[in-house]
Amino acid sequence: MEPTREVFGNIASWMQVVFYVLVSIGITVPVWCLWRRSRLWRCGIPKEFEYNWRIWTKRLVTYVLFQKRVHRKSLGGILHVLLFSGFFVLSIGTTLLFIADRGPVHFHRGMYYLFYELTMDIFGVVFCIGCALALLRRTAFRSASLGHNSLDWVLLCLFFVICITGFFLEAFRLQYTNVEPGVARWSVIGWWLELAFSGITQPTAQSLHLAMWWIHVGFIVSFFAMIPVTRFLHVFTGALNVALRPSRSSGTLAFVNMEDIVETGHIGVSTVNQFTQQQLLSLDACMECGRCQDVCPAYAANKPLSPMSVILNLKNLMGCESGRALHGNTILAETLWSCTMCQACVNECPVLIGHVDIISDLRRNLVGDGQITGPPAQALRRIGNQFNPYGQTQKDRVAWAEGLDVPTVISNPEFEFLLWVGCVASFDPRAQKVAQATVQLLKQAGVNFAILGNEEKCAGDAARRIGDEFLFQELAKVNIETLKGYNVQKIVTPCPHCYNTFKNEYSQLDGSFVVQHHSQLLAELILDGKIKTKNKLREKVTVHDPCYLARVNGDVVAQRTVVKESIDSNLFYEMPSHGKKTFCCGAGGGRMWFDEIPEQRVSWIRAKEAINTGAKVLATACPFCLNMMSDAIASVKGDDQIRVMDIAELLNESVK
Repeated sequence: MEPTREVFGNIASWMQVVFYVLVSIGITVPVWCLWRRSRLWRCGIPKEFEYNWRIWTKRLVTYVLFQKRVHRKSLGGILHVLLFSGFFVLSIGTTLLFIADRGPVHFHRGMYYLFYELTMDIFGVVFCIGCALALLRRTAFRSASLGHNSLDWVLLCLFFVICITGFFLEAFRLQYTNVEPGVARWSVIGWWLELAFSGITQPTAQSLHLAMWWIHVGFIVSFFAMIPVTRFLHVFTGALNVALRPSRSSGTLAFVNMEDIVETGHIGVSTVNQFTQQQLLSLDACMECGRCQDVCPAYAANKPLSPMSVILNLKNLMGCESGRALHGNTILAETLWSCTMCQACVNECPVLIGHVDIISDLRRNLVGDGQITGPPAQALRRIGNQFNPYGQTQKDRVAWAEGLDVPTVISNPEFEFLLWVGCVASFDPRAQKVAQATVQLLKQAGVNFAILGNEEKCAGDAARRIGDEFLFQELAKVNIETLKGYNVQKIVTPCPHCYNTFKNEYSQLDGSFVVQHHSQLLAELILDGKIKTKNKLREKVTVHDPCYLARVNGDVVAQRTVVKESIDSNLFYEMPSHGKKTFCCGAGGGRMWFDEIPEQRVSWIRAKEAINTGAKVLATACPFCLNMMSDAIASVKGDDQIRVMDIAELLNESVK
C-alpha cells in the first residue's frame, strides 16, 4: 500500500471541533494583544516608515529567514539558528498537514509523506537541541548583558515539552497502527521510541496516543496564549521593524523640517509620543539579547550608557505616561552625551533597531532647550561664529599650507578634485601634517586639485551629532552654495566625518557630490601606478579603522591598500577589533569636544589593544582618531615606542 496516514487518526469528530476552537482562541489572543499594542505605536508621529515591498522582501529574507546578524555570536547564534529553523520548519509542516487534511487534494502520501516524516523528525531534534542549549546558556553561560526573566524558563520548557510530546505522539501512532518497519523507519525518532514501547498492547497504545494528543494540544494552545507576555513576541515585532525601518544609511541622521518645528513648537523628543511610530515599534522589537551593549564602547569604558537599557527604559514607559518628560526621569543627560554615535549597536542589532537615531532625537531636544554647557556648548558657539570648533579665524584656516604652493579654486578654476581639508586638519597642529602629506602625495601623482582656502567652513558633523540641527542645516546650506558656485563635482577629504556628511547627509538639502575619502583616492593612485614607494617602512604596523569609514560606510580595503604599499608585507598586524568590527576611538558624536574622565576614556581601551599587537606604528585614516589615539597611547604606555600616523603620512614617508 502507498505510504500515508490519517491526519486525525484516533481522534473523534467532536474532538477535532474542540481542537480547532481551542487553536482559534489561542491564535486570537496574541493577534488581539498585538493589535492593542499597536495602538501605542500609533500614538507616535506617523512618518519614517519604509513602504517599498522589494526592500521588505530583501530584508525579511536576509535578516529574518537567514538570520544574517544572529549567527555573529557563537553559542547565542547557534542556538537561535537551531530554534528558529526548527520552529520555522515544524510550523510549515503543521500548516501543510492542515492543508492536506482540509484541502481539495490529500497529497500527504507516497514519497512526499516519507520525506515529510523524516524532515519533521530531523528538525524536531534540531529544535530540541536549540531549547537545551538555550537553557544551558541561561544557567552556566549566561552573560551579564543577556536579558532574562522567569517567563523565559517557562517558554523554553514549553517548547521542549511540545517537541517531546510530539515524538511520543508519533511513537504511539506507529505502535497502534502497526506501520511496517520499512515505512516506520522514516519517522526516525518515533520509530526508536516505538521500539522502546514494543511490549504494550494495541489498545493501550491507542489510549496513550489519545491522551498524549490532548496533552500536546494543551501545550500548543498554552504557547499561543503566552506569546504576548513572553520574549517570543519579538518574532512578530522584530520582523515588522526589519521590514518597516526607513531605508537610510546608518551614516544619515533623520532630517528635521524646520517648518515642522515652527508648527509643533518643539525639536527632538522630550516625551514618548514625540517619537515616530516606527521608533515606538522598534522599542517593542527588542528581545534583550544584549548584543548592542556588548559592542558599545561607552559601556565598555564604564560610561553611564547601555544602548539596551535606553531602549528598554523607553519601552517600559509606553502606555504608562506617554506625556511624561523623559529627560532627567527615564534617561539622564550624561547617558545621552556618553554616546559616540559609532553605530556599533545599530550594526549589531538583529532586528535593525535605530539606537543612534533615538539618542540623536533626545539630544536635539536637550540642545533645543539649552541644556548643554561647558566645552561642547562652547564648540557649538565657535562653529556658529567662526565656522570651526577651535574658535580660530578664517584667515588661519590655510596656515598649514604655507610654503606648499597649494592651488585654490581661484588660482586653479579647472580643478578636478576639491580637497576638503576639514577643521581638525586645518587648525590642529598634529593633524595639519596629514593635510600637508596629502597635498604632497596628490602633487606627486599629478592630480588636478584645489582647496577652498578661507572659504571652507565646518561641514557640520559635530553640530548635527551633538544635537544642534539648526546649526548643521545653516552650515550645510552655505557650504552647498559655495561648492555649487565653484562647480565642484568631486570632493576628496582626509576626514571620515566630513566624508560621511557630504556623501550621506548633504543630499537631504539638495547637495549631491561625488565624494571620496583620501584613502580611497590614494589607493586608486597606487593601483594605477601613479604613486610608487621607494623606501618601505620596516616596522610592525597595525591599523585602526575609523568608525565612519569602515563600519558606517563599509570601506575597509582602501586604507589597508595604502598601508601595505608603505611597509614590508610581513610586518602588518590586525587588532582583534578591526574592519567593520572596529572599536571606536571615542571622538565621534561630538565627543571630541567633551571633557573626559581619564578612567572612562574609550581611547584607552583601544590603545591597549594596539599595544598588545606588538606594533611600533599605529596607522589610521582620521584626524580625530589620530589625536585621540596619540593621547591614549602616550597615557597608557608612558613613552613614544608606538607612533600614531595617518596613512597619508605613512605613504609619504615611503615615497620620499
